[in-house]
Amino acid sequence: MNRLAVNNHAIHVKDQCFHKKSSTLLMRISSHRFAFTCQPACYILYQEPPEGGWPMSVLRNRSFSILLSGQLISMFGSNVFALALPWYVYLSTNSKLALATVGFVQSLPNLAGLFAGVFVDRFKKRKTMVVVDLLRFGISLFIGLIAYLKFPFPWIVLSVLLLQLAGVFFGPAVTVLIPLVVGDEQVPAAMGMNQSGGALAQLAGQMGGGALLVALGAPLLFIANGISFLVSVISLLFVRADEPPRVVTSSSFFQEWREGLQWIGRSKMMILILSASIVTNFGMAPFDIAMTAWVRGPLHASAFWLGLIGAAFFVGIIVGGFLLGAVTKRVPLRTTLMLGLMIAGLTISAVGAFLSTYWAMGLLLICGLSVGILNGSLGALLVRVVIPEMRGRVFGLVGALATIATPLGLAVFGGMMVLVSLAHLFIMMGGLCFLGGVTMLLPIRDDLSKDALSARSLTS
Repeated sequence: MNRLAVNNHAIHVKDQCFHKKSSTLLMRISSHRFAFTCQPACYILYQEPPEGGWPMSVLRNRSFSILLSGQLISMFGSNVFALALPWYVYLSTNSKLALATVGFVQSLPNLAGLFAGVFVDRFKKRKTMVVVDLLRFGISLFIGLIAYLKFPFPWIVLSVLLLQLAGVFFGPAVTVLIPLVVGDEQVPAAMGMNQSGGALAQLAGQMGGGALLVALGAPLLFIANGISFLVSVISLLFVRADEPPRVVTSSSFFQEWREGLQWIGRSKMMILILSASIVTNFGMAPFDIAMTAWVRGPLHASAFWLGLIGAAFFVGIIVGGFLLGAVTKRVPLRTTLMLGLMIAGLTISAVGAFLSTYWAMGLLLICGLSVGILNGSLGALLVRVVIPEMRGRVFGLVGALATIATPLGLAVFGGMMVLVSLAHLFIMMGGLCFLGGVTMLLPIRDDLSKDALSARSLTS
């Protein structure tokens, strides 16, 4: 194993050391199911045993198995909440503007992600996750209570804002914690298991969420989401991670934040990927609320069908993830990103072409397939090349920068929802997603490829 000192830190990568980082263009599924972000991810079907063994072997690690189990339950609850919230808002207000308002408020905490990673680097990751999930447990219970008692709409808006703000600190923390739980050799398998398991939990949330919404109603599902966060807290109490003590430095908060930003800015290809993400997220920001209005309005369908349409997307993600290993062996990363975004854009544009739930399910299945192939190409590498002391701020910054245009997109398109038809809105959203893929044609050298990174590290 070679060792290369970078910025006074040692970065260890099997057989080679790289001083650049990479990232994956990921359609993150959280409060906004269709938000492209750059985050570590790994939906890979290994054609031969990867480093650390087959993905299932990582489950022999007791702490990781406990962590994964708690996160799967939490993700299931979060996805049911993401389905129930816009449905509840539209049903109780019958207002597209109210839908847009909730979507906009949910996106605002993404801006806090620009700085959340620095806080994550300064504190113990497991304790950070426990505190965050305890806060989300209490807030979710409160949302369920005010929904049941039919409090005025602004109470829902404020509570959702607080819920999303707390969650901003969780993502970077769990991404940093996983390598500390499993060790370097099992990072690819652990990241793959975490992301693939998450997709399955989200699929279950979509498929079951619609039926649960019809049977139980939104307030009870909001409370159930809170209980899922409590389960996550309990699981974290049994997780053991070798978290190194923080090295006390004289660096200020701003200096540490700037170090993370400089780390990202060293790669022109990373900047190109972030640019594509920003364009895409601006256009795709209102997709959740637009789909809710589409199913409830022109399609005259129930929440059950809304859940099935979302489930079709996750089926596509899972299938695309299984195909990724074969695709990445034959198709360059730039081409994968370009075609994936273009296909996603075309399918989103076509959603409003026919008044059919089956048509929407089929298109979102194809969209999910393209997104699944987008995921995982460089996620494990990002975990490896970013030193542990920097991971929180780098992951937080990358995720926040990728979604920085989401609030603006919701503000612009949310207002347009009351002026133009939903069919035309889908065309505009898909068009910007397609444009994000077109940006990958810009003549910028891919300095994130393994050969480019290897050559650079050898000459450093």
